[in-house]
Amino acid sequence: MLDDRSRPETFVSGLSINGDGAHNRPTVMPSALILAAVIAASPPNPTPPPALSAASAAVQARLDTQLAKLTGNKAMQTRALQVAIAQDGSVVYDRAFGIASLDTRFPIASITKMFTAVAIMQLVQASRVDLDAKVSTYLPSAPYAEQITVRELLLHTSGLWNYGDYAFATGLAATRTTPTAILAMAATHPLTSPPGTKWTYSNTGYVALGLIVEQVSGEPLAQYEREHIFQPAGMTQTTMGNPPAGVPVAPGYMSATGTRAAPYDPSWTFACGDIVSTAGDLARFDIALLDGRLLAPKTFALMQANAIPNDFSTQGLGVFVTDWHGLQVVGHHGGVPGYEVENETIPARHLAWVVLSDAFDFGTSRANHIIVTALFPNLIETAAPRAPEDPAVTERFHKALDSLFVGKVDRSQYTDDVNTALTPQLLARTATQLKPLGGIVKIAFLGVAGSATRKAYSYSVTFADGQALTWQFILDANGKIAGIGSI
Repeated sequence: MLDDRSRPETFVSGLSINGDGAHNRPTVMPSALILAAVIAASPPNPTPPPALSAASAAVQARLDTQLAKLTGNKAMQTRALQVAIAQDGSVVYDRAFGIASLDTRFPIASITKMFTAVAIMQLVQASRVDLDAKVSTYLPSAPYAEQITVRELLLHTSGLWNYGDYAFATGLAATRTTPTAILAMAATHPLTSPPGTKWTYSNTGYVALGLIVEQVSGEPLAQYEREHIFQPAGMTQTTMGNPPAGVPVAPGYMSATGTRAAPYDPSWTFACGDIVSTAGDLARFDIALLDGRLLAPKTFALMQANAIPNDFSTQGLGVFVTDWHGLQVVGHHGGVPGYEVENETIPARHLAWVVLSDAFDFGTSRANHIIVTALFPNLIETAAPRAPEDPAVTERFHKALDSLFVGKVDRSQYTDDVNTALTPQLLARTATQLKPLGGIVKIAFLGVAGSATRKAYSYSVTFADGQALTWQFILDANGKIAGIGSI
């Protein structure tokens, strides 16, 4: 259940029905940056305009008003929300909404992978780790260590079985474990593909990376990151594992309608999802990453270079990289039961933003959209000209959304990846989460963007409970449904 942006993350009920396990959230399209689904289909703009200042009173007022509307106790809202924006080396916007305060901490789920990757790259920079060395060089006990390289772990091309979904689905995540026990479990499973041949999201690979940091540095991972990442970045509200006693933590809901998420032991999320933090602290991490305090600029650039494709963005070394209207967006999505979170940067603009929520059916892309349209209003308005509506596609979208409400779909309409993700359990859970919306009242076409291989159709859907949500419906080159969900 450890997500990842696959940021960009079908977005069912604000979730993404993840055909590739990218973020392992209960949704249908890979979400790395969820921007990736919204952005990837957008035509690039060769001369993107500068961002507005997030410190301006007008921009902040707009953000305050629109972000506050995302909080509440309805389906696809969140009870606790934090948003921070860093621009030109300072945290210029830091807000808490709903039941959250600025001191409330959230599990940041797979955003943790950025920290693990930075730790590895610090060791690479110090010539203590070789990206192209076999894992056996540093961690001979790891499964398939003689076949997999460190780079392949970072890129999710190791082929290691992804333990995350299994641990949460079976209830194992409620008990305590160790990183070595997780790797021993993975060793009983064959590789899903030969190393280096296919992108397949794997939390297991990041558990191995965390242990490599420990072996090479001689320090526990928590100590290493505290000394080499948290402290240099000025992060005072960030810990790994269980947060200190007395620290306020957002409660965590499967849906803001009131279904609390079952607790899990953070030992299951070692190095791939066990950090607890605030939006303001994560923005300070972004600043330190962008200004060269954590990594030399050429090392951070290496994390983004030669990124390999996944369905809607590209995978770098511990980060997802998306071209959005000529701007390179670098970051990571995260999700564990009870929480959906997002961390994105635009290095060329010294800009970053963080979204932390405590509802598993909350689509962070909704907050992303508010943020990017507030900062880049002209870019958004001019880059996506409205295309004529195709009534046949709208009808297909309506039928597909109706089918999700009842938890039964026509599988012939979906891609193989999405069909794999659409388990009976996921369909049942999605129907339960959609039910409070009360059914579809109205669908309005907003536009379409895409390429020769995929087209993303956007709709405003009004539901019986009064909410109007933006949804995307994605078709591949063969007309199969490759994604559907609230953004």
